[in-house]
Amino acid sequence: MLTDALKKQSPKTRPLHRLGGISTLALILTCCAPMAPQSPGLSIIEPQQLQLSRGERLPIANNWWESFQNKDLSDLIQSSLAHNPGIALANTRIEKAQAIAGLTRSATQIQAGVGLDIDRQRFSQTGIYPPPLGGSMQTLTTLQLSGAWIPDVFGKYKSAYESALGAVKASALDAVYAQSQLSAQIASQFIALALSVDERDLIDQRSKQIEGLRQLISERVKAGLDSSLELKSLEIENNDVLIQRSLVDNQIDMHRHALATLSARAPEALSTLSPHLNQLQSIHLSTDLGIDLLGRRADVIAAKTRVMAAIKAVEVAKLDFYPNVSLGIFSGYNTLKISQLTQNPSAQYGVAPSLSLPIFDGGRLNAQLNSKTAEKDQAIALYNSTLLEALKESSDAVSALKNIRNEVILNQASLKLANDRLNLQTQKAKAGLIGQVSVLRETASQLQIQRLNAQSQAKALNSEVLMLKALGAGGPDSMQPG
Repeated sequence: MLTDALKKQSPKTRPLHRLGGISTLALILTCCAPMAPQSPGLSIIEPQQLQLSRGERLPIANNWWESFQNKDLSDLIQSSLAHNPGIALANTRIEKAQAIAGLTRSATQIQAGVGLDIDRQRFSQTGIYPPPLGGSMQTLTTLQLSGAWIPDVFGKYKSAYESALGAVKASALDAVYAQSQLSAQIASQFIALALSVDERDLIDQRSKQIEGLRQLISERVKAGLDSSLELKSLEIENNDVLIQRSLVDNQIDMHRHALATLSARAPEALSTLSPHLNQLQSIHLSTDLGIDLLGRRADVIAAKTRVMAAIKAVEVAKLDFYPNVSLGIFSGYNTLKISQLTQNPSAQYGVAPSLSLPIFDGGRLNAQLNSKTAEKDQAIALYNSTLLEALKESSDAVSALKNIRNEVILNQASLKLANDRLNLQTQKAKAGLIGQVSVLRETASQLQIQRLNAQSQAKALNSEVLMLKALGAGGPDSMQPG
């Protein structure tokens, strides 16, 4: 036998055999399937390459909507974040990613279990067991504790766990981004509703003015001082006002329905909500904010995190080419008589080490590696695209805010001139220099400028919302990728 032959060898030759065994084990552990050459793949666009300006910090807290100082708006957003189905869906993705990460981590943990098997069977008379066992009915009982452990020799499972953790982090960032998008949607709808309510009030004022003007002109027609042609013109104008009122009422309903849906309520739940623009305070954002602030956007960070996770997944695919080592142990009892199950003669135990070597796999491992490499390149392409789109959105938002502020200044100047002119016309009417009809017509012009001014104010407020969203307000400052 081989053991006897080794015993007969001289002491000088035995260490050589031990050395040979160690060398063989080392050779086995370093053996792996041939890995095909890999292409360089895509490269990440680093923010430094874009030469982004570094302006002021964003002086807004995560709950940026409170800066508008409107309780109805704050309550709507808080309710929406708590009940919106889209946010709930994003949270379920986090839970799923966490479960997958936990499953990945468990691969390197010690696995143990207890099993009890009872098998009633007839043993063959012509099998491996001779009579009297052969040909008899027996009950084979096994009570066994078994365990298994896969040592992470090459760091494969560590990389897999880090990749899974990246997926968890990316899912959490997706939820944060969904919250920021939802908050911005609600704020924009709320501002649009406030504008429509203000426009309806101005339309109602104009309707009253037309009625007052109609009465004055009717009296002048009766006195022979004016023709009925002017009355017909007023009827046409009144019809136009009624059409505008109907359109604005429809807009108000649509904005209320949208806000109700976003906050997971019935469409008519907000039928009495009637905010006004003067109830919303401008945040007075600086347009010198650095575009580099988009680095706090949750979608950008999530895309970067997915790149890091994909890189780890490629590492795992490469480590699949290396040997896989596992260790199993078992200890328990096995007997044909249940009464002897826990007695020492029925005891059994053992160790079951395992080593698998992926030498020839028909190209499976290379195909798997190519797939993971392609997924990594996809993640990089998505990150680059997300970063550039965020840069464009941020630049557009800053430019829009600058331009709309100029528009607000011009409209406010026009409104001041219109108010001054109306005051002069009113003074002339009191002095008897002009009639009241002229004053009412001047008031119509002033109301139209008021409406334009309200529209520019709403656009300015909405531009602040879009700028906050574009620059990542409410973003996860503490979740920057490493």
